[in-house]
Amino acid sequence: FVGFAVLVVFTAKGRHAHWHYVGPHMPEPLLDKLKRGMDNKGGAISREQKNNNVQNFYDDGVSSSSLDATQRMLAQPSRFVESEKKLKRQLLKLLEKQNAEHVHKPKDPNDSILGVKISNRYLGEDLLPYPESKGEEKEWEKKMDQRKAELTKIDEKEWNELIHHYNEVMEDHIEENERVNHALSFSVERSEQNNAQQRIDGGNVRGGENSGKNKAIQSPKGTKQWPSPSEKAGSDTTILLKPAFGSHRPSDDAILVFAEGYDLSIYLAFIESLISTGYSGDVVLSISSEEKLKPDVKEYLQSKNSETGGVNIVAYEVNWTCFKRSGEAASGSNEGINHCKMNNAFGDADGSPISDPREPRPVATARYELYWMWSLQYDKESWLMLIDARDVWFQLHPFQELTARGKVSGELHLFGENADVVRIGTSRFNRSWLVTAYGEKNVSPYFEKPVICSGSTIGNQDAIETYLRAMVAEYDTTLCKSKGCDQGFHNYLYYSGKLEASDGSSVEGISKVVVHDQGKGIINNVAALRDNPLKELGLYNAEKQLVLNWDGTTSAVAHQYDRDKEANIMVKGKKRQFEQKWRASKT
Repeated sequence: FVGFAVLVVFTAKGRHAHWHYVGPHMPEPLLDKLKRGMDNKGGAISREQKNNNVQNFYDDGVSSSSLDATQRMLAQPSRFVESEKKLKRQLLKLLEKQNAEHVHKPKDPNDSILGVKISNRYLGEDLLPYPESKGEEKEWEKKMDQRKAELTKIDEKEWNELIHHYNEVMEDHIEENERVNHALSFSVERSEQNNAQQRIDGGNVRGGENSGKNKAIQSPKGTKQWPSPSEKAGSDTTILLKPAFGSHRPSDDAILVFAEGYDLSIYLAFIESLISTGYSGDVVLSISSEEKLKPDVKEYLQSKNSETGGVNIVAYEVNWTCFKRSGEAASGSNEGINHCKMNNAFGDADGSPISDPREPRPVATARYELYWMWSLQYDKESWLMLIDARDVWFQLHPFQELTARGKVSGELHLFGENADVVRIGTSRFNRSWLVTAYGEKNVSPYFEKPVICSGSTIGNQDAIETYLRAMVAEYDTTLCKSKGCDQGFHNYLYYSGKLEASDGSSVEGISKVVVHDQGKGIINNVAALRDNPLKELGLYNAEKQLVLNWDGTTSAVAHQYDRDKEANIMVKGKKRQFEQKWRASKT
């Protein structure tokens, strides 16, 4: 237990730093930046100082070593960090005493120091973070509780002072931050060629070989509760992002997928299994920039378009600037672990690119902004699916069951994970995402509820567009940056009742919300069943090579199939067949 406490202390700096992302010299903990501002004469930084700082940024350029930046960051003073360094020293002394006791055990158990309770916070030099013995434990606990209450008041007072000062000086920093962020977004890890593909051309941003077919969009207004994601950058914001290739078909159904960084086999499994169902709508993908695409991916995707018949691929190459958790520049999203800013997606009223209005966040969170932009390209009665790319296998036409009912609008369909195996409160990850975003008090009523998967959602365009505004708004409200917080937002929106009006009626754009239990809907989420073979549960037919619903019918979409050994082997074999067939078609 003491070893774990020491580990917590060793990692304290990373947990207590609040990064302020500016420039390649970054970052400086925001808390310390504010303290430094308070130490300046007159409080705020002068206009002359500010201009000098910005000029220094441009003079230094983007070649400064990230290692130097990290060393400067580590040198920043912090009361929290200094306190935990002292705590570490105190706990190391406890460890020495306990090791000594293993050699010379006391006669009286009350004199033992083994197994005593400890505090995970520095309490001062006059009060150790542990009692001197088991016999003194109760008295020490009283003193510890009293000291923690005193320290909490000090923390609150200091924090309130910092926030007050922050509000006073932010106006003075706006111009500096805008200039630095703009420079950063165009300089980090991007070649001149890649930047040129995104520059303004006659009032429009070029988006690849098909830019003329998809006009730039004036951002629509949202609602007070869920504004348009673009409104964070201003009410007159325009959407500049355009496909690298392919063209949307507004009256068609579409599947929206964030699919960056994968090799050809992932795209083959997704698209070829989809084609085999008879689906002929749009598939809208976010893929890696061309220089980072894996071999043959672009050629394969470009071979699937409206002119060749069947499925129609619309591909976007999104320009990201990413950072490691330490704040250093990174080469990519690192499977969602790194935090990223989206470049050149939004513009001002004149069509000039503007900086991403949001702080760096996981791409798994930022993807909902992409989905929202794409959803605007479709008619309100079109069916849209939001689905993961890596672990999806199509077995039946994904919208056939829905389109058979005729034209409808405003429907939103959500898909759960197996409630007999996992609930929100019993899932360490799902519970953590909700608690981190909203606080345990606000979400504890949902701990007995089934988990609803955020990686699989279907709805009409009007319902999906509203849902996506809601998802982005939840991030803007909570600023939860853990990878996976989007699933927390997803579950909170449903269980809190936000997706319907307070009187139980529908909200604008969403007339009906349907939650499908695992194995009883179009999308079958099977990850929670990983401890038992699907075949033993009656959910996999090895002879027909099909993932099944609980009633024995074929699942239209098998999601998370790779958690099952037999199903995963089956799909791997199909991937090889797809690749062989595609390469043979080129010769």
